[in-house]
Amino acid sequence: MVIRRFFYFVIIISIFTACNRTLEDRAAEECKEYTEKKCPTPVVDNTRLDSMVFERSTRTIHYYHSLIGDADNKHAIASQKGKLRKALCEALRADPGTKVYKDAGFNFRYTYHSGKKPTEVLIDMTYTPKDFGD
Repeated sequence: MVIRRFFYFVIIISIFTACNRTLEDRAAEECKEYTEKKCPTPVVDNTRLDSMVFERSTRTIHYYHSLIGDADNKHAIASQKGKLRKALCEALRADPGTKVYKDAGFNFRYTYHSGKKPTEVLIDMTYTPKDFGD
């Protein structure tokens, strides 16, 4: 009987603790875990995800990428900036994994660094709900 009461007590405490976690806490935890477990990702289409960070002050999920090979071209990127902005926004709109954050009004930022010169930022774009909303 004592064991059963203790078991129920632990379950109730766990439920209340889980309910107190905010969406911001969840975003920070998911970004940290993804970065620790999977980053840097393998290169796909000349792009690698280096890390994800949740910036609480602006409610922004920030993705840091590197461009590798042919994609690592500052002049080509500058000439296609409008198309790149539109393509990134469409990808964000279509991403079901970010739906809960989009619905909550979070922002999304994408920073792409040069693979050859990691300190050089080639693309830095931020999307707010007005960009990707319906």
